[in-house]
Amino acid sequence: MTIPENFKSKVAITHITTATAIVDIDGVKFITDPIFDEAPKSHDRSHVAGLSPGEFFPTLQKGPAISIKQFPIIDCVLLSNEDHIDNLDETGRQLLIGRRVITTPDGAKNLSDHPGTCAIKPWQTLKCQLGGEE
Repeated sequence: MTIPENFKSKVAITHITTATAIVDIDGVKFITDPIFDEAPKSHDRSHVAGLSPGEFFPTLQKGPAISIKQFPIIDCVLLSNEDHIDNLDETGRQLLIGRRVITTPDGAKNLSDHPGTCAIKPWQTLKCQLGGEE
């Protein structure tokens, strides 16, 4: 991958677990798909497997590399699926409080109780103020 000569931003990416990463662009910090539940943790995912409630409980065997209390202030949450436990778990939901959340239209509808949530459609560009930067 060739970086354009006129690209001057400072970018750092820290992988946490599965789809969770912290992306720092010029000091503005994003987190993707926050999952931070401690292991072992079981979740009823029966509906995903087409089963009756209570029939399918996969168990998280290993927690994230760091805990939710160990990382920097997050300016924005980038969320691909608010209804998938491997993209947003109970502990990760704490990060939605008081932050800008950018997610799918369905996700924004389902997270309407979080005032900083906004929807973005495929191939749409969204501009917003984060950390004093646009």
